[in-house]
Amino acid sequence: MQKTEQEQPAEQPKKPKKPRNKWTHIFVQVMEYLLRNHKVQIIPEFELYKAPMRIDIVIIKLLEKVVIKNTVMKFFRAYNIIEFKGPTDNLNIQAFDRVLSYFHSYISQNSLNINDVAITLVSIKKPEKLLETLKSDRGYKISSAKASGIYYIKGGTSPAMQLVVNSELSAKDSEWIKAIRNDWTVEDGVELVKKFESTGEDKILREVLHSLCLANNNILEEVKQMSDDRKVMKFLSDWSKTSGMAQKWKQEGVRQGVKQGRLEERQLILTFLRSGHSLEEAEKKFAYA
Repeated sequence: MQKTEQEQPAEQPKKPKKPRNKWTHIFVQVMEYLLRNHKVQIIPEFELYKAPMRIDIVIIKLLEKVVIKNTVMKFFRAYNIIEFKGPTDNLNIQAFDRVLSYFHSYISQNSLNINDVAITLVSIKKPEKLLETLKSDRGYKISSAKASGIYYIKGGTSPAMQLVVNSELSAKDSEWIKAIRNDWTVEDGVELVKKFESTGEDKILREVLHSLCLANNNILEEVKQMSDDRKVMKFLSDWSKTSGMAQKWKQEGVRQGVKQGRLEERQLILTFLRSGHSLEEAEKKFAYA
């Protein structure tokens, strides 16, 4: 006879995984004993991450003593851990702690000196809540660099850290970092295409610009219409064809044209009726509508 749901035996808790190190195993057993009268769950070999830990970017300076002449990257040490938070990401205290764990894992695995590694956090918007938490709860000191959009995070024995706020950058050599957004203005679009053209059409930069154009496609038709720069117009014309946006713009133009035409027709009919003509006369005159 099949058991009902109530009669089904309760699922037995899984046995704790045996630690790989015998000394850890002994310690776990002692803890189990000491905590036997308390309501706790002891999980040895706790899997902190289901997926492998991945750092967004690691940049290693092969010539360690050479200072990179860039507003953002002059801060770099020999080894650099970069965490980038895009428009839909949130740089909060949990993300901050996760990056610190990456840092310590990285120096441990590679037997590095803590002073040879730096952390750069890049966020599209200024993470006000994180900065306040770091100051009030963690005792960190936040100071502004000479260049706008860059903040140094200092505290005790913490690693060298800088925060780069993408939207606040103003240095000329940081324009492409600042461009990594999805809220371009029409002016941004024109200036970035011009800047790209002045670089000699670098292959990597072209790919970057194509991707950024897709992310900001809502303003690019207007950019194309407003710009009188031939190079900008040609780039956007080529981009719109390869990206498929040309067809979309064409369809939207047709829809707008039809919508505008219908509005004009309705206005003519209303004007005709208000001038004293009957509905029958209007139907004859505007039969095509």
